[in-house]
Amino acid sequence: MLFSIVSFSLMHLCVKAIPGIPVVQTIFLRSIFSIVFCYIAIKQAKVSVWGNNKPFLILRGLVGMLSLICFFYSIQLLPLGTAVTIGNLVPFFTLFLAFLFLKEKILHLKWLFFGISFLGVFLMKGLDKELSTLGIVLGLCAALFTATAHFVVRTLRDTDDTSVIMFYFPFITIPCMLPFIFTAWKTPNAKEWLFLLLIGITTHIGQLFLTKAYKHEEVKNISYVYYLGIVLSFVYGISFFGEFISLKSSAGVGLVILGMVLNILI
Repeated sequence: MLFSIVSFSLMHLCVKAIPGIPVVQTIFLRSIFSIVFCYIAIKQAKVSVWGNNKPFLILRGLVGMLSLICFFYSIQLLPLGTAVTIGNLVPFFTLFLAFLFLKEKILHLKWLFFGISFLGVFLMKGLDKELSTLGIVLGLCAALFTATAHFVVRTLRDTDDTSVIMFYFPFITIPCMLPFIFTAWKTPNAKEWLFLLLIGITTHIGQLFLTKAYKHEEVKNISYVYYLGIVLSFVYGISFFGEFISLKSSAGVGLVILGMVLNILI
């Protein structure tokens, strides 16, 4: 799990480091990289590339694509640490979807913690007028779409191989991004090509170790490691981009993190 979180945090750093490359282009090239590795994994698993539960596989691909678009744009619009903090509200949205669609009983305290974190998001914007409203909204949408993707995977685990589930994300994303590539393409320089390559590599490594972590341990026992990613994002933001969080924003960020931590402890 530690390897996974470090890999994903480096991916976030690389996305932030290439503001001159359109987000749709970054996602398109990342998806090209992913589809190759997913196809190799499918062949090794000796399963059908098209899977069984096609409607849910397509839905998984669509919400995964929307999540990535929203998150990458939020990284460009917000300080890295702030964007990653908001993006890590996924567990709360997952709880909400489980309550809404699966009628799962949720402890009242968890709803309270949910409220604390969302209060922190509104406090960030309310106190710090320099923060992009669009960036915050996109960060929240990214967390919602990611939670939806996790929710869909719950169903797909019973019908399809993990490699097939992963394959549908780039399989759906590539044709959706293709029309925008022709109008928004910017030829990367050598440095930008390096970062784009690193985005593909770190994403694949992060997903690989995340899958292995979930196979060897229960989610509740390793989920706290997610918050290392928040710490690393603030370190990267300060070290590489000079993004010192303001005292106004820190109050909101603190409430978001407090709510998430309390949710893990209960």
